Amino acid sequence: MPKRICIDPGHGGYDPGAVAKGVREKDITLKIGLQLRDLLRKAGFEVLMTREADVSPGGYPQVAADLRERCRIANTKQVDVFLSLHVNAGGGRGAEIYVYGQGGPIASLAKGVITGVSTICGTHGQAVRDGGPNGTGFAVICNTEADAMLLEIGFIDSDDLQKIQANLDKFAPLICRAFCEFYKLKVPDDRADDQEPPVPQMLDRQAVDLVIAQLGALTKTGTDEVLVACNYAANSLRRALSLPITQNKGIPTPRAADRVIDVLGALWMCAEDEDIQDAYHYAADALRAVQSQRFIG
Repeated sequence: MPKRICIDPGHGGYDPGAVAKGVREKDITLKIGLQLRDLLRKAGFEVLMTREADVSPGGYPQVAADLRERCRIANTKQVDVFLSLHVNAGGGRGAEIYVYGQGGPIASLAKGVITGVSTICGTHGQAVRDGGPNGTGFAVICNTEADAMLLEIGFIDSDDLQKIQANLDKFAPLICRAFCEFYKLKVPDDRADDQEPPVPQMLDRQAVDLVIAQLGALTKTGTDEVLVACNYAANSLRRALSLPITQNKGIPTPRAADRVIDVLGALWMCAEDEDIQDAYHYAADALRAVQSQRFIG
């Protein structure tokens, strides 16, 4: 039975996380988290996300609610490993990773993750640290039932930022490699697909039909720009299942893509059915490809 991994891109929605020179932590962690999700799935893992868009998992502008929801998602699905992604602040340099105590069963996994990630920004003092109740006491480490890790890839308010921006697409493959080596699985090809996003396992026809219908309903009240974005997202789902495309309204603007991604992210948070969640995130990923060039300078 494949191992189930929960990826938690830190912050989101109302909470930008650490900010420096116009760059927001929440954008960096989501970018890495989505790339890591796809790579781990290619390797054979089951992957669960706490967020797949710029939303707050708790649904309210409260940090405590967000943290509880992140833990609830992981605990409800009984994941094997929980990984929270972050970018540090405070003027330091280098990466670090927090575990429960000494790391327990995943001590060598945490070491593998930080060994790979630190090739970009180095390490900040002690590479592996105690994030449990006797250490830093991070909520997502203390309150998740799974073996948990919290990774800080570097400092956003130091010269680490330039290294992070220049190597943004390297973090997910480095983390994935550590997971594959720990669980003795083949490391997947990390080359990006220039066309559609990878199909998550196998999209369910009924779930796809539901999401396409929801996108169609959104066009009834949305602007012309939103209509184009919804059509583009719906057609990406049709192509994934080789369904006929009756209308093609072209490429959406980045602004419209962002708006529909936010809607899909909110719907994703409300869905309990994983097949429906897969359809939401596939459609959102197709739109992200449109505005990816706008991402982080």
